[in-house]
Amino acid sequence: MKAINLRTEYLTRPIGISNTTPRFYWNCDGGERQGAYQIVAKRDGAGIWNSGVVSSDQMTHVQYGGEQLKSRDRIEWSLKLWDEKGTEGEWATSWFEIGLLGADDWSAKWISGDYTPKKNMRYPVDCFQKEFQVEKEVSKARLYITACGLYEAKLNGEKIGDFCLAPGCTDYRCRLQYQTYDMTGMLGKGRNCLEIQLADGWYRGSIGCFGFTNVFGRQTKLLAQLELTYIDGTREIIGSDESFRWSNDGPMRFADLKDGEIYDASYVPSYSGRARLAKEEILPSASNNVAVKEHETFTAELITTPSGKKVLDFGQNIAGFIAFKIKGKKGQKIKLRCGEILDEKGEFTQANMQAKRPVKEVGKIGQILLITGNEKKLKGELQPTPKQEIEFICSGGEDTYQMSFSVFGFRYAELLSEVSLDPSAFKAIAVYSGMEQTGSFECSNQGINQLFENTLWSMKGNFLDLPTDCPTRERLGWTGDAQIFFNTAAYLMDVSAFFRKWLNDVKDSQFKNGKSSAVIPYAGASMLYDNTGGSVGWGDAVVLIPYRFWKCYGDRDILTQFYGVMRKYAMYMIGNTGHKDKKKGKANPYNKYVYEKGMHLGEWLEPEEFRDTKVGMSVLHTEVCTAFLHYTMTHMAEIAQELGKTEDEALFREYAKGAKKAYDFLFLQKGTVDTDRQSKLVRPLALGLVDGEKQKNLEKRLIQAMENRNYSIGTGFLSTPFVLPVLTQAGRADVAYRMLENGEAPSWLAEVKAGATTIWEDWEGKLSQNHYSPGAVCEWLFNTVGGIRPAGENCFEIKPVPGGSLSYAKVEYKSIYGKVASKWSINGTAMDFIFEIPANTKARIELPDGAVYQVGSGKYQFTI
Repeated sequence: MKAINLRTEYLTRPIGISNTTPRFYWNCDGGERQGAYQIVAKRDGAGIWNSGVVSSDQMTHVQYGGEQLKSRDRIEWSLKLWDEKGTEGEWATSWFEIGLLGADDWSAKWISGDYTPKKNMRYPVDCFQKEFQVEKEVSKARLYITACGLYEAKLNGEKIGDFCLAPGCTDYRCRLQYQTYDMTGMLGKGRNCLEIQLADGWYRGSIGCFGFTNVFGRQTKLLAQLELTYIDGTREIIGSDESFRWSNDGPMRFADLKDGEIYDASYVPSYSGRARLAKEEILPSASNNVAVKEHETFTAELITTPSGKKVLDFGQNIAGFIAFKIKGKKGQKIKLRCGEILDEKGEFTQANMQAKRPVKEVGKIGQILLITGNEKKLKGELQPTPKQEIEFICSGGEDTYQMSFSVFGFRYAELLSEVSLDPSAFKAIAVYSGMEQTGSFECSNQGINQLFENTLWSMKGNFLDLPTDCPTRERLGWTGDAQIFFNTAAYLMDVSAFFRKWLNDVKDSQFKNGKSSAVIPYAGASMLYDNTGGSVGWGDAVVLIPYRFWKCYGDRDILTQFYGVMRKYAMYMIGNTGHKDKKKGKANPYNKYVYEKGMHLGEWLEPEEFRDTKVGMSVLHTEVCTAFLHYTMTHMAEIAQELGKTEDEALFREYAKGAKKAYDFLFLQKGTVDTDRQSKLVRPLALGLVDGEKQKNLEKRLIQAMENRNYSIGTGFLSTPFVLPVLTQAGRADVAYRMLENGEAPSWLAEVKAGATTIWEDWEGKLSQNHYSPGAVCEWLFNTVGGIRPAGENCFEIKPVPGGSLSYAKVEYKSIYGKVASKWSINGTAMDFIFEIPANTKARIELPDGAVYQVGSGKYQFTI
């Protein structure tokens, strides 16, 4: 037996991490069960830890237990396994490297461009340069770098690393990520030239729905520290300081994360000035996350719209960059406007993704007018946001261009050019965090296969260092979207490091009262996002995501690390229970457990016929809120029990049980709910609010509601992930399949029939075309169609539920314990099953005929 897929803190050979007692992970290859393991760790060739032979089948979260680690340590660790027979395997090796841990490790200084930013002014990208000599042989070179803004660094003309949009997105008021790059092989003997560009990014560029600028500050700034260790043991540090040359006369004349770039290829930075020293109070911390990278590329087809406009169609809706090659006369221009759709007339449009904002900056009153939809009351000219535009000016020679400091959500690009162009000169590049794809799905229904692909692409389009709602209009880390989609995301891709980073963002965002903003990290517009942060389904993300992370990855430490955040939110909920109307409170024996206070968004974006038309503080969502009080408190009680917090467990169980009684008192006195509004039926069933006869009544009424609407979808954001599981639990998987396979709107496959390549935000397709939340249905493809569910350490439950028109389905999931696969096919009256269980794991297999098998690793076939 040999260890494979060795990782440290969920990352493969990470460089620059901050955890000095990291955990190790691996999978097993060969043999049936791991009987023991041994880990040996070395620093500079000297042993610093030997675990000895540990009799255990554990292969995740194995913590380093050796000598104290310090900044810059590179640790090589080797792992040997013994199988169930005691047969010794061969060594496998990996490594990790510690970054800079303390303020004393930084000798570089913060620098900025040599200018003072003025109100209502946008500036070209800053260009910094430092030349230095390397006279001795280098054994190790590391660049530690971050920015308040976005940076891109090059050494001797070659880009350093593959991180895009670095340093990523955080609340710059609380935490600032830095990256570490290995530059050992990039340095040349003699003269070397370090060049760094600095753009606005999230720091002072336009962010959020209304494109507010300067949210974190007006002055972008940079911190860079290049450390050279020579073969003779000496070390040299080249740190950013006032000796760095600077100018802002390079080709990137304008760069905004959402609005786009203006690039004049005839410009070359002069570096005629010097950097200015800047101040920053936040000590940079390691990102401990996967990098945002370039991934798939797409070529363009040139189409002509009915009005004669030229539009590039890249065939897939993505978030990413555009790149092209061009040769034109000096000064000739090409302009691209990017969007997701063509309108009903076949014309390019950005109408589905744009809002309006003033050309000039606005203060708090102006922000309020924008947020409340009163932008017409603002003085001055309005402009669309986001613009998603590229303006390129030719140098007169062969020019090559690729976006660097903007990222767009698009499939189409309207092309306005003074140069004759070949569409083959253009490509679109998908950009997203470097998460490994862990899930695959295939079945006999091509519409469902496309739904799966659309969901995967919506995830890719919105997982750029944070989980955003859409890559166009808002591009914000809405908490509700993230919690709704987490389980699906964890099947599709390895989101362990990604969500661990975002949970730190969540921790940063929490207010003293326990509530958080509805969008994380902070993005301005506090009146809107802070007020909605306590909305159930959104605020509960601080509990539900760590809980689901624990269940998916078996990571108990995530509960320990964020328990304070979870508990604080739970106590916020408890502190705001009771009817707002005191008369109603006196009439309700369970008033203590009713939840409705605050601003709540409700179910959100049901089909238009069911949608709530009013939102705000005056609108009560007592049914939704009380249901989620029960749901969240139930999870908190389980977490508290796991962590041995007995007093907390008792309190949370009290409120979970009390909320269930309050819900019953308010909404189930008639024994059922007589409505075709599916969310009102799905919610009590999914969140554990009913049992016995009332459960049966609600299930029956839900089936009737489905039939009354010809099996079309009727739920919004909060209930869509639960609708098919609830039907399956009710013994009506046949109805679940009819809903899934329904091609008439509103439905998942109606979007597919309409040509969608990503998931729509709303069922009507009027809003964002790239919104992963409704794609949470794909969790059901994994845990029900394929029947694969993690069931504890090294353990799975496999219970496939064939149905609908499907003649076969094939599901694979590369879990933290290894790849598990489930395949079934229908051949006449027979049903064949093939299951694959990874080494060092076991599974409980339950077939549709009720037969149960307890199996270890291996491949298994059954026919019924």
